[in-house]
Parts: sequence; C-alpha cells; structure tokens
Amino acid sequence: MYRTFARMLGLITLLGALGSTQANANTVYKWTDDEGGVHYGTRPPGGQKSTAIKPKTGHSEPVDYSHFSSEAEKEAAQAKQANGEKASTKNPERCKTAKSNLEILSRGGRVREPTDDGSFTYLDEEQKAARIEQAQQIIDESC
Repeated sequence: MYRTFARMLGLITLLGALGSTQANANTVYKWTDDEGGVHYGTRPPGGQKSTAIKPKTGHSEPVDYSHFSSEAEKEAAQAKQANGEKASTKNPERCKTAKSNLEILSRGGRVREPTDDGSFTYLDEEQKAARIEQAQQIIDESC
C-alpha cells in the first residue's frame, strides 16, 4: 500500500513539474502543416516555417460591453447602479448600533456615559434629548 502511494505521489509530482514548464512558456509558435492544418506549440517545428506569438492575458483596461445590450437593458442597468449608489450609504452595523442606543435612551431611566479618565457621568434630560435626536439622524442615514 505504501509503494502504491509513493508511486502515485511521484507521478503527481512529475506531472506537476511538466505542467508548470508548459504554463511558464513565454512564446507560442504557430505553423501550418502540408495539409493546411494550423498548429500551435511551445517549440518551433523542425523544417517548417513558423511564427512566434507572444501570448497576452487579461485586459489592460475595463471592457465596455454596452454595445451588446438594448436601450431598455441600459436604462435598467443605470437605474440599478443608481440604486446601488444610494444603498452604498447604508451601513448595517452603524444602523444596529444607533437603534440600540435609541432604545436605551428611550427607556426612561438614568443613562451614564464614560468620560476620558474612565469614570462615568450621568446624562441630564437635555443631553438625553440631544442624544436621541442624534441617534434618530444616524438611523435615517444608515438604515
């Protein structure tokens, strides 16, 4: 069983090494045989005229596919993008925090707030009203 595993591991390693040399080839050669068939390879053929091709991968800039769609599809895409921009101002985490703060402030009990030195101070009614208004503004913006 161990020998089978070792053989399989060796075979996989060999195939990986061979495959990586093919993937790293910088030049591809193109040639036409006597019967008119077009061939491509990483090495030029012996005794036949070939053309060296430098492969290019990926796009250097974004591709515009708008010429493929109809006017209705373009308008729908623009509307969807406009809604996406509006939705991008939404912040679920900030919304959740603001709702939690609003609930705590609206309960009617005493509310304390930490100070810079680590102690706590209690909010008076004016401060609570200001914090409630601030939390409601955040909810309107983020939810």
